[in-house]
Amino acid sequence: MDKLLFKRILVAALTILALVYVTYLLISANFDMYPTENAVLTTVTDTISTDGFIIREETVINDDSNGILSYSVSNGSAVEANSEIAKVFSNESDAVANSRADALDERVRMLQESQKSSLMGTVSVDVINNNIKNNLISYLNDVNKYDVGTAGSDADKLLNSINQRQLLTGKISNFNAQISQLSAEAASLRGSSGASIGTVTTPKAGYFTEFLDGYENAYPFSEIDVMTLDDYHNIGSSSIPSNTAGKVISNVNWFVACEVTDDQASAISIYDGDITVLLSAASSDPIPATLRRVQRNSGGNALVILECDYMDNRLLEARFESVEIGMGTYTGLRVSKRAIHDDYVTRTTYDENDKPHKERQKVQGVYVLYGSEVQFKQISILYSTKDYVICDTSPDDKVLFNGETISLYDKVIVKGDDLYDGKVIS
Repeated sequence: MDKLLFKRILVAALTILALVYVTYLLISANFDMYPTENAVLTTVTDTISTDGFIIREETVINDDSNGILSYSVSNGSAVEANSEIAKVFSNESDAVANSRADALDERVRMLQESQKSSLMGTVSVDVINNNIKNNLISYLNDVNKYDVGTAGSDADKLLNSINQRQLLTGKISNFNAQISQLSAEAASLRGSSGASIGTVTTPKAGYFTEFLDGYENAYPFSEIDVMTLDDYHNIGSSSIPSNTAGKVISNVNWFVACEVTDDQASAISIYDGDITVLLSAASSDPIPATLRRVQRNSGGNALVILECDYMDNRLLEARFESVEIGMGTYTGLRVSKRAIHDDYVTRTTYDENDKPHKERQKVQGVYVLYGSEVQFKQISILYSTKDYVICDTSPDDKVLFNGETISLYDKVIVKGDDLYDGKVIS
C-alpha cells in the first residue's frame, strides 16, 4: 500500500471518529437538558410526630404493714380482685429467702409440666424444635429491646422446650432427681427463715406492676371525653407515698393524649383508615389505635385522644412518650414533584358501526423517555409530600382517561423545557 493511500484512509478514519465524538457530545448535551429519574417502588407511612401523655385506669395499692415485701406476682401479671400480690416479712433476709423459695417452686413446676407432657405424648419433636426456635428468637428480641421482664418469661419458655426435647429424645429419662433436690432446697429456705406476717392484696382485678411514677392520678380516666388542651398543659405529678406496694391497671383500654397542629387535627379527623401509634421508647412495634376524639381551638393547636387496647410489660411503665401516629401505609411508584405536568391524553372509542372517535382530555401526569421519544403518561397519586408523590401502579379503570399510566423503572423526565407528547430528542 503506497503512502498516499494510507494517509487518505487514516484521515478518513480520524474524520469519522471525530464526527462520532461530536455527535455523542451533542446527544449527551441534549439529553443532559432532560435529566430523568427511574420510577421505583416505594412504601411510605403517613405519620404525625408529636409527644403524648398516657392515661390509664390505675389504682394505687397501699401497704401499711411497715414490713418487707416479697412479691407473689411479677410485673404485667393479670390479677383478680382481692388476690394476693405480696407477702409481708419482718426483715429483709426472710423476704429474700421466701423469694428464692418461690423461684425454686416455679422451676419444680416447669420440670413437672415438661415431664407430664412427655409422658402423655401430647407434643412431637418437630413441634418442640419449632418452639425452641421461636422461643429463642423471642428471647433475643427481648434482650435487644432491653425488656428484662419479658426476657425472663421467654427464657423460662425456652428452658421448658429444651427440657421437653431431652425427654422425648431419650437424653434424660425423667427429672425426678432434680425435682427432689429443688423441692428440698425450697423447704430448707422456708424452714430456716421466718414466716410471713401478712399479705398485701389488690382491691381490683387487672394488670399489676410495682412501678409508680407519680402521675397515677394526674388526670381522671373517667373524664377523658371532656379533657381540654389546657388540661393537657396543666398535667403534673405528685410525690409517691412511702406506703405503696404498686398499682393495678383495671381497664385494658388506655388513652394517648397528644397536642397537634390545626392542620394535623384536620388530617386525622377526615382519615377513615386504620390508625397506629408508635411509642419508640416503650415499644418497637406500632400499636393499633382508634381516634377517640379531637378537641380543636380556634386558630391554635388541637388535642387528639387516641384509644388503645394492647398491653405489655413495657407499656405499663410508659407515660410521657415521643409518639408517631400512623395514618395508612402506601405502596407505589415514587415520582419527584418537579416531574408533574398537565397535558392532554387521547383515547379512541368506537360507535355501534365500529367507527373510531378520538377524545382528548387534560390530565395530570409525567413525561417519560422511551429511547429518544417523549411520551406523556397520566398518574394517579396515592400519597404526597412537599418533594415527591407515590403513584398507584394499577389504578381503577375509571381513574385513567385512556387506561395508561407509568410503569416500574420508567425514565421520568424531572426537568426540561418545551416538553410535549411525541417529542423526539435528537
